[in-house]
Amino acid sequence: MINGIDTAAIDNLVNQIPGGSAVQKDIKAAFVDLLERVVRESAKSTSTPTSTPASNPAPATATATQLMPAATASTSPSSLWKDASLQGLEQLSNDLTADDSAYNDREVTLRDRLDVSELERRLRGYAQSMGVEYSSTDLDGVLRNAGYGAAHLGSSDRYMAAVERFTNEAFKNYRERAGNIPGANA
Repeated sequence: MINGIDTAAIDNLVNQIPGGSAVQKDIKAAFVDLLERVVRESAKSTSTPTSTPASNPAPATATATQLMPAATASTSPSSLWKDASLQGLEQLSNDLTADDSAYNDREVTLRDRLDVSELERRLRGYAQSMGVEYSSTDLDGVLRNAGYGAAHLGSSDRYMAAVERFTNEAFKNYRERAGNIPGANA
């Protein structure tokens, strides 16, 4: 159960989606992650009672990460900033061309603000949880793809969204590698 939703119901829903087991696995992971975030955010915004009567204890609910040990708890992408108190950077002017140095300068600033060691820790941990080998090229790929000016246009929010998107792509690749069995398709 995930906050009252039977995991069998999630499986039944996901199994109806065409595209094969790898796609279904990714969709289920994304759905459970979304559900986990919704629960976490609603818990933050709801005040908890000061006491629970002993005769009516709160029901125990499993979290998504308990049900799917290979999935790690998702933390807020903003927690990847070294200093979250720094003011966000707005998107650069639309008048700039793709080869304008302002994009490269801004990407350097954004990467300096990014906690790259935390990002690497997350990638390494997820790869390990899936039983696949981590490579530093995975981190390089996330940083390279998120760093393209077209991906963020100089905006802190868009840069972080790109980091999150390409991190999730790396997670997807780990899941696919974990499912590849040498010689199975020979």
